[in-house]
Amino acid sequence: MRRLSRASLCGSQSWLQAAFQAARRAGKPACRQDCLPHHGFSSAFVVFLVLTAALYSQTAPDPSEVLDGAREKIQATMKHLPKYACLQTVDRTYYALSVPYVGQTSCDQISADKKKGRKRLHVDATDRLRFEVAQGMDNEIHALPQAGRFDFTRFDLTEIDQMVDSGPFATGAFGGYLEDIFENDASLYDYRGPKTNDGKQVFVYGYQVAESVSHYEVHAQDSWVITGYSGTFEVDPQTLDIERLTIETSELPAETQLCLADAALDYQRVQIGEGTFLLPRQSQLHLILRNGQETNNIVVFSACREFRTESAVRFESPEGKPVGTLEAPVVPGKPRPPWPSGLAVDLRLTTAIDTDTSAAGDPVTATVVNAVHAVRSLDTLIPAGALVHGRISRIEHHFSPMEYLSIGLSFQSVVFDGALSPFAVRTELPPHFTGTVPIDLLRGLASRMPTPPPDTIVFPHENHHAMPAGTVTHWITWTRP
Repeated sequence: MRRLSRASLCGSQSWLQAAFQAARRAGKPACRQDCLPHHGFSSAFVVFLVLTAALYSQTAPDPSEVLDGAREKIQATMKHLPKYACLQTVDRTYYALSVPYVGQTSCDQISADKKKGRKRLHVDATDRLRFEVAQGMDNEIHALPQAGRFDFTRFDLTEIDQMVDSGPFATGAFGGYLEDIFENDASLYDYRGPKTNDGKQVFVYGYQVAESVSHYEVHAQDSWVITGYSGTFEVDPQTLDIERLTIETSELPAETQLCLADAALDYQRVQIGEGTFLLPRQSQLHLILRNGQETNNIVVFSACREFRTESAVRFESPEGKPVGTLEAPVVPGKPRPPWPSGLAVDLRLTTAIDTDTSAAGDPVTATVVNAVHAVRSLDTLIPAGALVHGRISRIEHHFSPMEYLSIGLSFQSVVFDGALSPFAVRTELPPHFTGTVPIDLLRGLASRMPTPPPDTIVFPHENHHAMPAGTVTHWITWTRP
């Protein structure tokens, strides 16, 4: 699912204003003399009731004014968002049907079966991604994280679906939804009433964005289709901050392979520099596929920072690269040609990796353990201690046909003697299992599961694995296709 593109919007409230005015009229305290109950109450008590009601009517927030104020604050927030960026961590869960459908079925049937419990889902796999994200001038922009620091000098204009080579992904949580809903002349709003969250009252509103004015795009094979959507949002009537936003699409076209997409976003005030700004704390994306399977993405935003004035931000459009791609550091010296394939290389990690916290996209470094020599030669091609740069390309936990973990490491460059060289290695022997597993069991596992990618190490029968700094891994050089 793609980011919500920029919209020039500003809310229409003609029908809503009439509704609010009617609500005000209905809520005004009014009492005629002939309608007062004759129970002998003193006039002072009656005056007390009237004064209390009048005081309440003056102090209770008006829903239409709260909506107007919230929209104004959102518009102010959107003006500041291009100056800030956050770290975005995406945990994805994939659900499969215990008993799959046979042949095609309708989205209505899938929904009915789900509500009545006729089809049950189980967790099939999980994975985790990490990016830096910022709100650009008219869309969200992404970059791969840097080790221990933020580097905003290079944000790609490459579409996120080209950076993420598989699985569900969405943009819009960082600002696109707010822009498309609250700055849209054609968005419709209605007040649903008050609600209490953890002892605090919020106002709940509904909204609709028709397909004809929507900027919500869903991937459909080789193209994108626009869909209408609706949902609710909750506003703190005292601070006028949006606290929660929900989104639900209409039934999606068959070419998207999806029935429905819904999302929920939770917002909070974040201290950045000298000010506080409304930014998403967490978002959730839920997809129902046309084969009955489902996916759920939980996105957490952290480490939000401001662009420094001395940063020179460049917006470039290189060819799309998968998550494991690394732009190698610039090192003086004459570049070397790629190494010949088939050379054994042992690498000692200098970056710790843990399947509970690490994510695809994280940078990783290692050093060469033993000098690498040319075939049938004593000439040293890569000396011991040379520094290798790369990224984690996958952190996956699979449950079918058996439980196992996958860690992908995509090394891209090696640096020694003041020069940088391209560097590509693959795991030593397929299938790429590790640990003390009997060879007959390995043969059985290899026949029951897909062959892992060449940069991936598999840990069978594990639900957690840590590779501390100092862990030695075994590889062979190769030429990427």
